[in-house]
Amino acid sequence: MGLGDIRYEHVIAATEEFRRLGRDTFLRTYGFGRAMSYELVLDGRRYDSKAIAGVAHGYATGDFWKARDFSGGAATVARCLRELGFVVETGEPSSNRAALLARLRNLKVSRGPGNSAPSRHQPLSLLWAIARAAGERPRLTLWPTFRDEVGPLLVEFGLPNAKATPEYPFWHLQGSGLWEVRGIPSEHAEKLPNARTFAELEPEAGFTAETADLLRDPVTRLDAIATLCETYLENIDRQALFARTGLSGYATAGSLLSLTEDEGADGATDEYGRAIGPAPRRDATRSVIVRNEALARRAKELEGNRCQICGTTLRYLNRPYSEAAHIRGLGSPHHGPDELQNLLCLCPNCHVLFDGLEIYVDSDGLVRGTRGGRVPRPIRRDPRHPMDEAHIAYHRTLCTLKAGEPAPS
Repeated sequence: MGLGDIRYEHVIAATEEFRRLGRDTFLRTYGFGRAMSYELVLDGRRYDSKAIAGVAHGYATGDFWKARDFSGGAATVARCLRELGFVVETGEPSSNRAALLARLRNLKVSRGPGNSAPSRHQPLSLLWAIARAAGERPRLTLWPTFRDEVGPLLVEFGLPNAKATPEYPFWHLQGSGLWEVRGIPSEHAEKLPNARTFAELEPEAGFTAETADLLRDPVTRLDAIATLCETYLENIDRQALFARTGLSGYATAGSLLSLTEDEGADGATDEYGRAIGPAPRRDATRSVIVRNEALARRAKELEGNRCQICGTTLRYLNRPYSEAAHIRGLGSPHHGPDELQNLLCLCPNCHVLFDGLEIYVDSDGLVRGTRGGRVPRPIRRDPRHPMDEAHIAYHRTLCTLKAGEPAPS
């Protein structure tokens, strides 16, 4: 049995599973790495061609091939998929990603009279569009929706005294090479159409297909957000900005709850303001990630239930107590893997600080405070406890977003 057993429907089934699991989980589940050369392109999405072929072979024969079981390349996998009618392209993800970040750093933003700061119109619009990409919403948006959603952002987070003109970023972002506008006839396309033309034609705009595809990767998406914030949005309340744009997941590294004071129901009180009866309850339905508890126990055992950051060893109910913290969060928008290399053994205090982006591990393995004011100290690690530097770097990038906020009053 070989690749010749694969049929069109088997490839489609593999791509559907790829989308359902997400790229990282799909590749890890079936024993594949990222595609180095050839990618299958279907409906604007890109798939690792060899992994898709191996899983499609499983759907065809019941024998799910791993990477070591067959060779990839133009003469095997690419040829098979093309013969079935699929598009297979040579991808250069690292260079494409670098080009994306370079274009974000070099937006052609205007500067108002008497103000040397770059306009925030384009960066804010791009953050809004990245939030749509993270939520898997359509990449192109009709002008009325863009105007009604981006316009208020420009008022709230734009430069002081700057006029909110959403039609400018809607149109001029085309100059970035990351954005396209559709629905404007050629006779109107040489310069910015006026408001009446936008209202009459209702064009749509958004990321190009290539840009949207790159931003599906959580690491690239975080780097894009950090690039925009560091380059154009210094000294801005990013927690408020992220909440307004739909990027609130980037305010923490894990699943910390929002610390609002008005959540929950008020119970009955007496004339002195003291509670009457038991605390109120309410029904709730939620979806939770199923964690591998064996991995969490292993991380804690390797570190002897001692916090890797502060060295504290706690006891609770006469037993050692520690918490397994994911370096790159499992849930949206981080989509980190549940693996030993992504786990730390922490005390509750350091867990909260780590998830809240108050502390991070630098490239030398020293734990530092996001805003300074903390004596650096090396993170403890048992030689048997591997930690993936890519996950640590992801968390470190998240902390750069926190560091760029104004200090709390």
